[in-house]
Amino acid sequence: MYQYKNQIDNPNTHYFIIDSSSSATHNDVDFKFYSYQNKSNKQLHSGDLIIYRRSGSASEWGNEFYLYGAAEFGDVVQTDPATGNSLVQIKNPYLFSHHLMKENLRTFDWKFRKFKGKWSNFFNMNGITQISKEDFIGLLDRQQSMSPETDNLSLDEESIAVKCYQAEKMESYFIDDEAKGIKTYAAVNKFFSDKVKFNYHYKSALVANKDEADLVATRIVPWEVDKSIRLDPRNGICLSTIFSKAFTQGYFTFSDQGHIILSSTASDDPEINQTLNKYKNRKIYMNKEYSPNKKYLQYHREHVFKQ
Repeated sequence: MYQYKNQIDNPNTHYFIIDSSSSATHNDVDFKFYSYQNKSNKQLHSGDLIIYRRSGSASEWGNEFYLYGAAEFGDVVQTDPATGNSLVQIKNPYLFSHHLMKENLRTFDWKFRKFKGKWSNFFNMNGITQISKEDFIGLLDRQQSMSPETDNLSLDEESIAVKCYQAEKMESYFIDDEAKGIKTYAAVNKFFSDKVKFNYHYKSALVANKDEADLVATRIVPWEVDKSIRLDPRNGICLSTIFSKAFTQGYFTFSDQGHIILSSTASDDPEINQTLNKYKNRKIYMNKEYSPNKKYLQYHREHVFKQ
């Protein structure tokens, strides 16, 4: 939140939740440009702070809205006089370390409007909802508290995390060890960890574990092996801590169909052995769109799995 200190200290700053479209036909580019009807929505001004919302109709997550980032509203860079649509530059982008879903917001103490238990008409239909400064600060605190394991990143690292988000949207998965002299691992991990957990609905792929503190976005092909797939969420599986450890160490793997294959080599950790034996032949949840890439599973079977 420190990157917004000057704006928060400014009494003239206003705060908004804005709906950003994921449609390829829309001019919105998350964390870069925002398109809106300037003629009918005159409350937004340069320097205001925004929180991004994906509406239910545009959501990839079972028609459920979610909040996923913050930014500063910049200057208008283009206006269409025929439609009145303005294209605004987005500054100071910040990717949430945890998507805020409905269930994460039910106990949130909204200040701008009283929440009466139903989300219908809670946010304005025009996609721009003015909130209070307390709401803005509280939402940033809420997402951070849900991922206490996420490292505090520098401004340069936060920028890299946003670029990871944008690159993945374009199905570009390469990232080097450094970008302009900045180590990339922490920033990539912030993006990758939440993206994989989000794809698995914040549950373990194996045991339907909803204890988020025990969930790990586990890489199938290790980080150091292939730079060209580091941002690919299909190189990740959401597992509980003990399964993540066993998978990374090669004590089990998965078939292309998602069934567990146990190693004949026993772990030195008796808890791992006991747990794995309980789940022999278990099949993981395979989301059609986000299921593990079979090439990555093949690599794990051939190079990580202890035969």
